[in-house]
Amino acid sequence: MEELITGHRVQLIGTAIALAAFAGLRTILRWLVHNAVIKLDHKAREEREVMRLIRLLLLLMVAAVLTAIRRLKQHEILLFAASAITVLGVAFFAGMSILSNITAFLVLFFQHPVGLGDTLRLRDQEQDIEGELVDITYFFVFIRPRDGRTVTVPNSVLLKSPFAIASSHPN
Repeated sequence: MEELITGHRVQLIGTAIALAAFAGLRTILRWLVHNAVIKLDHKAREEREVMRLIRLLLLLMVAAVLTAIRRLKQHEILLFAASAITVLGVAFFAGMSILSNITAFLVLFFQHPVGLGDTLRLRDQEQDIEGELVDITYFFVFIRPRDGRTVTVPNSVLLKSPFAIASSHPN
């Protein structure tokens, strides 16, 4: 056991530092998002979704750092990365709107005054939609018009289309 620790001391220390930095960065980002939610009190219900996305990005980042620390063979890393990029490339290019919807979700969360409970008037290419904003996810916003049905609008369409906040209701 002692030989294992002695032989991999640099890697173990690097791993410990990387994991501590990951935990610290995660705590700082959680604090920043929570403060943004406090300032934008109508965004409280979306905080969990934003934190999930941040955790995913941090996990990918720490995986890359740990891979470098562990000194995996470059051809193994390259093979894995090429496979992963191919799969992601096919998924993203087949549905390019995935990235734009996630980006639009973040823009709506941090930079736009729209919140759950607001009444929106949206001018879409096909029709005008007016109703209460009942949910915002990574990909879609859900609007409930007065007739009780639920209209699903991709986040990127909401961000690109002209819309008005007819009335705002704090949560």
